[in-house]
Amino acid sequence: MPGVDGIKSFRALLKAALRDYGLRAIDAREISARNEDERARSSSLHPPPTHHGDTTMSAFSERIRNQKTGFFRVSDFEGGERTLTVAHLDEELEVFGETKDVLNFQETGQQLQLNQTNSEWLLDHLGDDPETWPGKKVILYLAPYEYKGEMKQGIRLRLPGTPAPHLVASRPGAASSVLGDGQTRAHPERKDDIDDQIPF
Repeated sequence: MPGVDGIKSFRALLKAALRDYGLRAIDAREISARNEDERARSSSLHPPPTHHGDTTMSAFSERIRNQKTGFFRVSDFEGGERTLTVAHLDEELEVFGETKDVLNFQETGQQLQLNQTNSEWLLDHLGDDPETWPGKKVILYLAPYEYKGEMKQGIRLRLPGTPAPHLVASRPGAASSVLGDGQTRAHPERKDDIDDQIPF
């Protein structure tokens, strides 16, 4: 609209989307009408090639998956673990009416909503200062945990080159996991541990 500072208004919109809905823009670009017309004309003159027979889709699959946004869910790791590079930590974001810490990665627009267990792991293994975390690699994987006598699956973290910890039951309502260094740590029953998967 005339008289509106487009850049300033767009920044305000992005801040409101992040604060109120947990939405983060990972790419923004301006496309003029002329460029859009040229791209449409080029597409009509040079249609995409038609492939016959078996083709590998690994690169395509990886590219599409890396374009996903939103929070990681348990279902994202049913096919296996992922090694990712930490980009930065967003602290105390408003997510669905709750204050959460959110871990961002360089390779994907998807984020990890941190619970108490993963927050403590990051402090223990990457250091007390989140400003030093960017560039460090972590593996996201599924691990079982016990909550109120019921076994569940949650997203957990470990360092590359270390084996996945094993679950060891210690007492009803709690769980222990064998760490990569062979030590055993008891995890008290926590409400936060059920937050691995967004319920929608």
